[in-house]
Amino acid sequence: MKKSKSIFKSLSILTLLNICLLSCTFSYAQELKGKWILSKKNSRQVVVIEFTKDSLINYTFDKHQVTIGYQVSGDRITVDPGSIPLDGKFEFVNDNRLRLTPDRGKSSIDFVRLKPTKTNLNTSEIKNTCYKVTYQGRTIDVQFGKLNEDVNQTIRLDQIDSTYFLSFFRNEKRLGAMPIDQINGEKIIVYGFPEEPYMVTGKSYKGKTTSDNMSSESTENLPVEEKIIGQWFYRQIEGRSSLSNCTKKTFIQFRNDQALIIKPFAENRSNGDCIEGTSLNGTYEIIDDDEIKVTQNSSTDTWKIISITIKTLILEKDSQKLTLVKN
Repeated sequence: MKKSKSIFKSLSILTLLNICLLSCTFSYAQELKGKWILSKKNSRQVVVIEFTKDSLINYTFDKHQVTIGYQVSGDRITVDPGSIPLDGKFEFVNDNRLRLTPDRGKSSIDFVRLKPTKTNLNTSEIKNTCYKVTYQGRTIDVQFGKLNEDVNQTIRLDQIDSTYFLSFFRNEKRLGAMPIDQINGEKIIVYGFPEEPYMVTGKSYKGKTTSDNMSSESTENLPVEEKIIGQWFYRQIEGRSSLSNCTKKTFIQFRNDQALIIKPFAENRSNGDCIEGTSLNGTYEIIDDDEIKVTQNSSTDTWKIISITIKTLILEKDSQKLTLVKN
């Protein structure tokens, strides 16, 4: 009789332990559900993952890459064989920060949960407000859509579901994205930094009036034929280091009468003098808003318009990508 009671007691304890383990596993799986962004320095792409009930979805920002199966057991996650190497231990640094130590990795990596951005502004109002955010002594000047010539970088407002992002672009390539926790006319709170502080508050430093906004929007809505009129100065050539101040004087001018002028400048390497070259004249024609048919000296070429705003023009010319700005 005593032996039966002992066996029953042991079985009861084992059952409770199994229930507890199953409960913990279910709880962890529940906590993982949702979208997470990789928080890492010098990442070559913006990695977003999404945990559903039984699948792990991998994105490059908002572009779907692959969907795989996964299992959670205690503090371990296992993904289907032959997929992304995320097998390993995980822990929650806080409710919204997941730290994963892959079996095949040299160090742990953090993912940050994406949350709906709290704001009382619409996208147009956000884009027309400027902010300064300081993180570890470095100040980020947030002016949406404006080219920062010092680093040849543009910040854009992007969105995944209900989460807004500061997206950093160079030559139309996204370098990184920072989720926004809260944004209004006075401040912006961004999060997802790889090191503490994980969340930083920045302040707006200037605003635009409603008339300014309307004027800006109406100008951006101009047809390409009108946007392109003016002098466009060189700022970046893909594959080359920063341009000299002399080279940045080089411009392409598109005139109302469809005349085209290219004015080159180059630095004399022996004495550093800035040499003004001979102007190259021709004509141009906009084709389908994304191409420019250029004729010079009876020779015709086609330039591709990658993007154009009232201040920034990115072209593909002679198999080179050029970034130009209008003064």
